[in-house]
Formats: sequence, C-alpha cells, structure tokens
Amino acid sequence: MSDFLNELISKPVHFLDEKAPGAPVVISSRIRIARNIRNFPFPPAFDKSQASAVAELVRQAVERSGALAKGYWRLDVPALNSIEKAVLLERHLASSELLNGSLVPELFIAKDRTCSVMVNEEDHLRLQALMPGFQLSKCYKAVSTLDDQLSGELDMAYDAALGYLTACPSNVGTAIRVSVMLHLPALAMNGDIKQLERGLAKLGLTVRGMFGEGTENLGNFFQISNQSTLGESEEEIIANLARVIDQVIDHEENMRSQLLEHRRNYLLDAVGRSYGMLKYSYLLNSKEAFRALSLVRLGVDMDMFSTLDTPEINELFININSGHLQHRAGRALAEAEENAYRAQLVRENFKHNNAG
Repeated sequence: MSDFLNELISKPVHFLDEKAPGAPVVISSRIRIARNIRNFPFPPAFDKSQASAVAELVRQAVERSGALAKGYWRLDVPALNSIEKAVLLERHLASSELLNGSLVPELFIAKDRTCSVMVNEEDHLRLQALMPGFQLSKCYKAVSTLDDQLSGELDMAYDAALGYLTACPSNVGTAIRVSVMLHLPALAMNGDIKQLERGLAKLGLTVRGMFGEGTENLGNFFQISNQSTLGESEEEIIANLARVIDQVIDHEENMRSQLLEHRRNYLLDAVGRSYGMLKYSYLLNSKEAFRALSLVRLGVDMDMFSTLDTPEINELFININSGHLQHRAGRALAEAEENAYRAQLVRENFKHNNAG
C-alpha cells in the first residue's frame, strides 16, 4: 500500500471534531471553486495531449506559488488502486469524477488535508477547502488564498460580463459551491426531510447525500449547498447559506427536544435497538451500519450513554466504509467478508461499553 495512504490513515480524520462550531449537528464545511486555463478546451472537449499540458502547467504553478507550502502529496490518479481511490473519496479529499477520470487526472492534497487541488476533473481545476464544523468563513479564506496564489501563475478563463467560465453552464459566474454536512437524525425520524428538501429548493439550495451529487443518504447525513453561482457575489452566496444552516440547526435541536419530551420511549427504543445491533451483530452491511451508528450518535449527543463518546462514533463512520475496511484488511474483500469484517470492527469498539 502506498506510503501516502498509510500516512493519511494514521492520522485522525481532519474534518471530524466534536468541539467544532455547530457541533454536534454540523459535521463539516466545504467550499469548492472551479477554474479553467485560458486557451485550452474545457474537459471533456480536450484531448490527452492538452490534458497533459494543463496538468504540467498546474504542477509548475503549485511549485512556484508556494500555494501548498506546508507540504503536499501529488497523486497520479490513474496509478492509484481501487482501495486508495475509495479511501480518498471516503475522506472527502477527492470527487468520484476525478477518481474515475481518464484524461490525466491529478490530485494535490495539503499535508494538513485542509486544502486540495483536483486537476482535469469536470474543469481544469477544482480547488477545495474542507474544515470541521460550521466554519464557512474560514473555508472561504483558505480557498480564496489558494485561488489567488494559483491565479498569479495561471491565466484563468474569465469574462467581464459572465465571470469565471466553466465546463458546465450552471457553474458560470463565481464558480463556487458552498456546502455544509449536517447530521439530522431527529428530523429524519420525524419524517421531515422531504419537507426540508422542498423548502430549501425554493431558496435555491439543494440537499445531497454524504458523498455529494448522485449519492444516497447514509446515516442521516445531508449536504446542503448552493445551486446558483451567477448574479450573486461569493460573499452573498456564503452568507445566504449560513443563515439557512442556522435555521436547520435550530430545527434539528428543537426536534431532538420534542422527541425526548413527547416520544421518549420511541426515541429510547430506536437508540437502544441500534446499540444492540452494533454490539452483537456478526454481519453488517454499510446501510444498516450507518443507520444504527446514526441513532447511537444521537443517543451520545443526548447523554444517553456513559461510556461512549462522539469522537469514537465519528471515527467509526469513516472506518466502516469499504475502502477503509479493505485497507485495514490489506486486501480486497468480497461482500460477505466485508460485512463480517465491518461487524467485527464495530463489536471490538463496543465491547468495553455498556448502555446507560
């Protein structure tokens, strides 16, 4: 297994911090911006030689600018194996579009994992800042600094009327995607998620699953992000999303209180059954493991356990993913093996705990 992956997995997941602003409802904040280099066709309209030229220009820009001066990994994506790609996706350090790309996709990851640069994804560059909790302003500062440093070395495609030009018309303008990951088990238990999605859509926001566009909800984790990138400044987009996230946090916290006050037995039963499943199961697929961990995390957040803590549960949410399990096993696992190994990992983490 690659040295970078062993080093990456040896460290705590950087975007998980139970003491971060907005915790425990808010998990992480992320801002991505798309950029393209002038005088090159946009992906997927360019050919391999043009993609190679773009990749070389970005390599030189990263080196000259010192944009990732504290150290970084540069990864040749096609050279990664399936386990390495899965781990990068599960840690939200790269998109599935980049990891499945065919024309010279590359990835730069800062050693502190806060920032990354994806090359030859849907656009020539996707710049990302990812931080724990509700820290959109801090994310914006980090990604803006990264953008400024690279833009000083690269001639970015920009139109005075439209703004930044992108492969997908929906990203033209600021080319910014601002998203916040939230854990909303109480709203989900009360059947309010569809209503939330409809309300957010009216505000120009979208709700996605844990791993972004096209992914399903796992463990009651939802990403809320902006849809529009044209007609508003970056600061306005961030401020509007932040106001909505504050309201969603309030709704989730109020629903937790209502469940405890008015549907206490229902809440305790759901949490208790989930705890029992995790502690005693010998086979767990990813969906049932995420669902059960979500409710146990809710119980931990509401002080229902004396010997479980949030960091332990948060780490399990990452470690039960397929890529992390296979890395731990040191090989690819068939589905039945993976389900057994997942259950074993969870049992080992829970065996010293007693509910109450």
